[in-house]
Amino acid sequence: MTVPPLEPPRPRDQVFLRVCVDLAREALDVGDEPFGSVLVDAAGEILRRGRNGVGGGDATQHPELALARWASESLDVEQRRTSTVYTSGEHCPMCSAAHAWVGRGRIVYAA
Repeated sequence: MTVPPLEPPRPRDQVFLRVCVDLAREALDVGDEPFGSVLVDAAGEILRRGRNGVGGGDATQHPELALARWASESLDVEQRRTSTVYTSGEHCPMCSAAHAWVGRGRIVYAA
């Protein structure tokens, strides 16, 4: 598997990252870890969004993992490949692996 080269930010990236930060804030407001993510299709439509849910006791309730699970069940290979995951923080190893196994496209995260 080859790693694609880094590419410069796209104009709409900041819009979707703002949604992620807002989701992370919601998670924090209910006492959870501050992570939020959205899955966006090639046309720029948000397909799915989520925030961290590990506060309920399941350490695998990361929004990025939930998006990977949803994408594998709901999107075809091409739709997954051309989608973008936006997230409020860098993927953990578990979520990075799920992203790769499902075959999703770009990852854009806030720093």
